[in-house]
Amino acid sequence: MKIGFYSIQGGTGKTTIATNMAYHLSKIVRTIYVDCDLYGTTAPMLFGFENNVNTLNAYLNGDIPLEDMIQQYDTLSLILCDATPEAFNTNSNPEKVVELINLMEKEFDVVIYDLPPNITEGNLLFVGSERLNNIIMVSNDSIPGIANTLKTADLLDELDIGIIGTVVNMDMGNVQFEEVVDKLLAILPYDKKVEKQYIDNVPIIDIKNSKFRKELIKLSDELAGAYIEEGIATERALNIAKDLRGAIIGEEPLEDKSDEDIDFDMDDFDIEEFNPKRL
Repeated sequence: MKIGFYSIQGGTGKTTIATNMAYHLSKIVRTIYVDCDLYGTTAPMLFGFENNVNTLNAYLNGDIPLEDMIQQYDTLSLILCDATPEAFNTNSNPEKVVELINLMEKEFDVVIYDLPPNITEGNLLFVGSERLNNIIMVSNDSIPGIANTLKTADLLDELDIGIIGTVVNMDMGNVQFEEVVDKLLAILPYDKKVEKQYIDNVPIIDIKNSKFRKELIKLSDELAGAYIEEGIATERALNIAKDLRGAIIGEEPLEDKSDEDIDFDMDDFDIEEFNPKRL
């Protein structure tokens, strides 16, 4: 599963949503967050990688091999951009970006792309729309937010890029998005603790008693539920097939699993006992 987060408007909280969703999902399946904002990233601040030199920028400039670019934060794999002024010396290389996309989708179950607001050649949206075709637009609770969300949707339609839906961030009840925006996935509340995560280098997913955290986890689980359910169902099917094979060749008795309930409920899902490498 690959998802891109995008808006032509900066400052909507796109990176906050993309990073935290990726981190939450990484506790369930193999997930990588790919920071694509070559010139204006804030993601390294969240994870404490402000001084990281093994960045996407360095890779595109030919300074490091691809394998050195991937960092690790707890269960989440990361590809981060340069947060220093040196970022402006980056040479955009579409061929290397395509190479990166192909590799990430082979190695990880979930790839989260955090796309920059700029409309330039270096943006993954313009490398080839068939390579990144599941976009979540991020808006905020304002009249300009509505206008830019509609413009973003028009741009993606023009590029023939699929839109999963829109997430409204920093809601304070100013605008009735339900009346204007199609495919509204979630409305995330304004929460002062979102700023705290950047000060403490701790994703808000790990900060308790946050309304934003609660709603973002709910959204993440809903988006990934079908994917994870399919993976678990496949694993169970493989186990049943092994039992059947064992019964046929006399290795072990076949267990009757005809009445086994295979319905999946995210609320009953135990992250601690789940091994993401099996998907």
